[in-house]
This record gives sequence, structure tokens and C-alpha cells, in this order.
Amino acid sequence: MASFNIRFDNAGDGVNGWEYRKTNLLEMLNYYSWDIIGLQEVCGNQLTELTRLSGYHYEGEGRDGGGDGEHCPIFFRKDIFEKEDGGTFWLSLFPGKPSKSWGADCPRICTWAKLRDLRTGQIIVFINTHLDHISEEARFQGAKLIVDWIRSYASDVPVIVTGDFNAGREERCYQKLCENLRDARLISRTAPYGPAGTFSNFDYSMPWNELKQIDYILTSRHADVLSLRTVVDSFDRKYPSDHFPVTVTVEILAAK
Repeated sequence: MASFNIRFDNAGDGVNGWEYRKTNLLEMLNYYSWDIIGLQEVCGNQLTELTRLSGYHYEGEGRDGGGDGEHCPIFFRKDIFEKEDGGTFWLSLFPGKPSKSWGADCPRICTWAKLRDLRTGQIIVFINTHLDHISEEARFQGAKLIVDWIRSYASDVPVIVTGDFNAGREERCYQKLCENLRDARLISRTAPYGPAGTFSNFDYSMPWNELKQIDYILTSRHADVLSLRTVVDSFDRKYPSDHFPVTVTVEILAAK
């Protein structure tokens, strides 16, 4: 499984614009072929190109409703999983419609998918989000909404949460989410590989100890994390995004 902020299609990114990096990014996703991927900052035109990846279905809608605005889509291998349910809710006082609250700079969403493993029949709930980059209160309240949703709708099944939290481990949003979930990097059976930081801002020369750690994979007690890697692949000294993907190999344990 993986979490990856692909950087929205921003005309101001110059040589790091989507048109210049999309081929490498799509080829990288195709090569790794992760079973489930939580993506962030996906604009409509980027989603169209991502849907051309062979072997995947996806769940999710834009933060402005329907196909409008950035998406937090969940891509899953159709030869491994079948979707039983899914949806998107807004991290606001009005989670059922496009909206923002608590000083958020823009609407923020959480997309979820209830997936059945075709090989074993095991059910998992995969949740993907992108918390606000301006308001700490919006990040915390958004995390609280996600925790409350899990308690109401997914308390008895394995849960995976991926996302760009725009926050370090010291922040309330991270601590709230980790009340009942576990940071995969901290519980991996083997030593994590690659830098802890995940945000490079496209700076190829940035030392790893200066990278911000803001992208996470969290798991419920039903997932045994076998390994975790931060993927720092580059192409001709350029990164495919301003974030590095975080990927884990997990063994899903039957819910008790």
C-alpha cells in the first residue's frame, strides 16, 4: 500500500510542472503497482491520466463536489479487491457537502473505500485524506471527524489511513488519529528504509534531515506492518512530485 501526494497541476511550477513530470510519475506508479494507493492533490485532468493506469479501479470525488477540485482518490487493484462501499465526506461542520470550517484555507475531504480481498474474502476499510495547510484547528477538527467516522462505521474491521497531514508528530491532529491507530513507521517489523521526511519541495539537493515529515500511513491493530519505505526515485535529477511516496507491506489479520 502507498500514500502519495502527486502535487496538483500548477502552472507556476515551471520545469516541475505536471506536463514535464507526468510520464515519469505514471511509469513509476505502473512499475511499483501497489495494491492500494491513497493519492492527494489530484486535479481532474490528472485523475483522467491516472485512470489510464492498467489494472485499477478508483474511489473518490473532488473537494468542490463531483469531479470539481482536487481529489483524494483511492486506487485499488481490480484483480485483488472488489469495492463493497465507498464515499467522500468533508472535514467541516457540514461533512455531507462541499464546505470548509475552522479557518481552513480551502475545502478538505476524506475519501474511503470498503474493499473485499478476492483471494481471502477479508474486508478492509481504506481511508485517504489531506489536512489543511494553514489552520491547525482545522487539521485537529478534521482528524477528530475521521476518528469519529471510524468509530461509527469501521470499528470492527481492519483500517488503513493514508494522507498528507501537513503536520509533524507533535501536532494535535496526528496525536488524535493515533489514539486508536498506529503509525506504520514506528511499528514496522523491519527497520524503515529511506528518509523519515517526505516533503522535498522539488529540491534535489535538500539534505534528508531537513525534509519535513508530513505524509503518513496509519493502521488499526488488525494490520501487522512488515516493512516501510520512503521512495525517493528521481529522473535526471528531478523528482516526480514535491512529496515522496510512503509505502508499506502489511499482513492483514482477521478482525476479532
